Amino acid sequence: MDTIVALQEALRRLAAAEERLAGIPDWMRELHAEHSARKAEIEALSAAAAAAASERRTAELEIGTAQERLKHYQQQISLVRTQREYGALLHEIDTAKVQIKGFEDQAFQAMERHEQAQKQAAAEQERFAELDARYAAELAKWEAEKPSVMELAERERAAVEELRRSVPLPLLHRFERLRERHRGAALAPIRRLARGGRGPEIFSCGACNYRVRPQVVVEIRNQGTLIECDSCKRILYLPPDV
Repeated sequence: MDTIVALQEALRRLAAAEERLAGIPDWMRELHAEHSARKAEIEALSAAAAAAASERRTAELEIGTAQERLKHYQQQISLVRTQREYGALLHEIDTAKVQIKGFEDQAFQAMERHEQAQKQAAAEQERFAELDARYAAELAKWEAEKPSVMELAERERAAVEELRRSVPLPLLHRFERLRERHRGAALAPIRRLARGGRGPEIFSCGACNYRVRPQVVVEIRNQGTLIECDSCKRILYLPPDV
């Protein structure tokens, strides 16, 4: 029992070390969140400026195309022979002029949005500089700390492998199945509940709070029997203070 309890604790410490290596340390979380949010704002403004510039270029291409059509229609005026043809040509000329005006308005509005987004992005970038420098310093501090955390993880990984070799294979397989089912917690400590007067002691599972019979506690304490909780099916063990 002591070996699998030690194995679960070593696995818990290993998981904590690996989680630290894969993420951001607690002392950097608030700064990291602020840095990410501000950086995302600047990127969004830059993207908006780029989109507005693209829209302006598209509108300017459409203006050029519409102007070519207008020029072509105007050159056709001297060639028409009937009033009907003349009216149709004037309609096309008016339509081209309306399109040109619409695309010019679109290009102008896109230009304004582009300039505004660029100015906002530049202002945000200037304000971001101090935060970015502070974040870089903290990140360098974390990178300097990482080797010690990696070393800790390696020690815990070696301890886990050594403890696994010490556990009988059938029990190890049972332990691993329970770990997988309960997201890493194959074992559950027995808790002694407060009692009043001279009544019998009351115990419960430390994982699910289900009542544990006193006889189970006696068997685990005196014989080291491996007994699962009647409710959550984790292997019960007695902490030193119970």
